[in-house]
Amino acid sequence: MSDAKSSSRSVKLRALFGKILSGKDTITEGNARLFLEAIADQPDHTICIQRLVGSSHGFKALQSSFSSGNTPSFLNGPIAKFLIYLEAPELKTICGGEVLRQVILNFVETPITWNSLVEAARSEKLTDQGIEAFSWLLLQLLSLPKEKAITYVAIIQDNIIQKVLLESCQVSVRLRAQRIVHIAQTLTTESKGEKGPGGERGPGGRHDNDFVEIRKISILPTPDELVSTDPFLPRPSDVENSCKLSGGLAFHIDTQFRLLREDMLRDVREEIKTTFDAKAHRRKSFSLENLGMIGVRCDERQPWSLQLQCLEDLPQLRSRKGHARKEFLKDNLKFLKHGSMTCLLADDEIVTLGTIVRDEDLLVQIPPVLCLQIPNVAVERALLRIKSAKNIKIVQLSTALFAYEPVLRQLQEMKELSLEEEILRWEHGKSLSPPKYEMRDDILNVITGNFNPNMRDSIPDLIANLERDPSFDLKDPLQLPSSTKLDKSQSACFIAGLRQKVTLIQGPPGMQD
Repeated sequence: MSDAKSSSRSVKLRALFGKILSGKDTITEGNARLFLEAIADQPDHTICIQRLVGSSHGFKALQSSFSSGNTPSFLNGPIAKFLIYLEAPELKTICGGEVLRQVILNFVETPITWNSLVEAARSEKLTDQGIEAFSWLLLQLLSLPKEKAITYVAIIQDNIIQKVLLESCQVSVRLRAQRIVHIAQTLTTESKGEKGPGGERGPGGRHDNDFVEIRKISILPTPDELVSTDPFLPRPSDVENSCKLSGGLAFHIDTQFRLLREDMLRDVREEIKTTFDAKAHRRKSFSLENLGMIGVRCDERQPWSLQLQCLEDLPQLRSRKGHARKEFLKDNLKFLKHGSMTCLLADDEIVTLGTIVRDEDLLVQIPPVLCLQIPNVAVERALLRIKSAKNIKIVQLSTALFAYEPVLRQLQEMKELSLEEEILRWEHGKSLSPPKYEMRDDILNVITGNFNPNMRDSIPDLIANLERDPSFDLKDPLQLPSSTKLDKSQSACFIAGLRQKVTLIQGPPGMQD
């Protein structure tokens, strides 16, 4: 019955849409809302907007509809639905996005409605649907050509509006808000004649853990970062060209940090994704559902952790009673392994990453109690989210975050790079400088294990002898215990190592590139 009513309403809305576009009907106070609803009811977004913009009656009717009301119900209802309808990705392909820009500007050039929408956001009168539409529209406005975009920077600089967007309960809005703030900061900086942070394609603003300065980035990913689908992956040509500049070392370190971190994030995202994908070919990670928070655990050995009680017994312990339960935990240390990384979810929304604190006395209880340690920065949000959740779930991750962490931290602190000139700025055909044997242990020390400083004076003669005869015996020059001769390829590699600070020798011994 409801489907029949819906179909009947759609027929009426489409009839109204056609009459307005043809000029047979005009916008009145009574049909303005219906016209906006009729647009949002069109199944083909591209054809709908093209017809709307291509009709002189339609475009005027659209602006009349915008100005027909400014109440919160109007803004959160017909206006929000219309703006969300415009989010369809295919609309950006029409005339390079120019048609979509015309529609957007048509809306903001209706001051009564546009100003009312901004004020509703500021006074927190927008619903989830309204704030979704407003955040999308603001991002489109800031993405306009600079001379137009700068006009809207003041809106996001309003602390209240910025807080509303950044702290929205909707992940999509929070991610969009990070981009909005980043673009606004870039526009403000460039308007002062300074270089924008990171440039147009640079990092920053994709989520709440994306900063231009890598030292500000938390090694442990945030929930918003894990659901973000917009990683910073620079083009190889940009990396190669930037590394050769005078400040190329900083760019090189920055790029290596972000690429390594993206490797780590990809694995974590894939693991979490498999828990929701019934058709996933990858083996699903161990997970526990229907948990409830019953308190905190705190002792002198470990930082405090959340205590999560299972609604049912653990499958692995269900058939075991008494002492056998604890024996199973002692014999299977990888089961809910101490210190292993987990993802905490509330109603299938990622809340935070955490680590398991394996308290066997709590795990053997019926029902079992699991202890989860979470980052301090995530505590407030996690507790609020858990409190209102219907289903709390954890997913045990196998990704070795601990293996990435020390390397990423070193990259964050790195300020120098040995052989910087040779690694970053060498070009094909350019000669490499020779090693300075008096300043460091060198290839001879690595090979012989007993390099004598007096050997350095004989290196030119050694190279000359090897070039004349690749099988020249190295026993006396290198003070080796027995006769050692190289073939032609091995000799060429050895000579290259003596002559250059950097030499790539790969494959079986003697294969040089």
